[in-house]
Amino acid sequence: MVFVTVTLGVALAIAAAQGCENRSKQGLRPSGGSSASAPAAGGAQAVPGTSVDGAAAAPGTQPPAAQPPATPPAAAAAAHGGTGDSPLAPPYGSGPVVDWPNRSYPDGTGGPGIALRDGRSVGAGPQVVLSSVLPARYKGAPAAVVVLRRAEGSVPVDLVQLFSFIGDTPVAATSRTSAADPQATATWRLDGGTVVREERVAATGATTSTRYTVRTDGTLDESWPGASGPATQPPAAAPAPPTAAAG
Repeated sequence: MVFVTVTLGVALAIAAAQGCENRSKQGLRPSGGSSASAPAAGGAQAVPGTSVDGAAAAPGTQPPAAQPPATPPAAAAAAHGGTGDSPLAPPYGSGPVVDWPNRSYPDGTGGPGIALRDGRSVGAGPQVVLSSVLPARYKGAPAAVVVLRRAEGSVPVDLVQLFSFIGDTPVAATSRTSAADPQATATWRLDGGTVVREERVAATGATTSTRYTVRTDGTLDESWPGASGPATQPPAAAPAPPTAAAG
């Protein structure tokens, strides 16, 4: 009986020792110790963003924000000034409101002013009509290109005028007169820093264009596609060779 009691006591002691060892290997504290879930005083708290290896990310750290792409110099220049070598550019927003069909215009040929009413000239002299008004910018400020067509003999003349503004008042900046095709219908548009007149002959379908460019010195040049130099005129037809006298 004594032998059985001793053996049972030894077995119980060995089992208790093995239980403590197993708890230690599993990272658990024996009963009666502090809770494993409570952090030590002054220790780091678990925070969102902990890395895979268990190191906590620095508090308040944000990933670097993406930087917007830089504006190309050409685009920035076009947004504030002109286009290319021209101080003229497409409009940016709305400019001053002007009653263009009912006002007076300077005559590009040095004659008296041209008064319009409902888009047509009043009084004696060659008839003038308002052909087109193109909103624009000139040297970074609101502007407008106004085209008047004057019936002058058999060949009409287009008066291309550029207006800038002082407040809401239009002020003539530069102008140019240009002969037009009497058989063609003309349309006007702004192509970057260039004013373009396109003339189309309905009978033949032929289309020609004339370009008017405001230079940095304020002059208005006229040119045709394929021609070089300012104010270039279309090439004249070559004269017919002389006919030899009979006899």
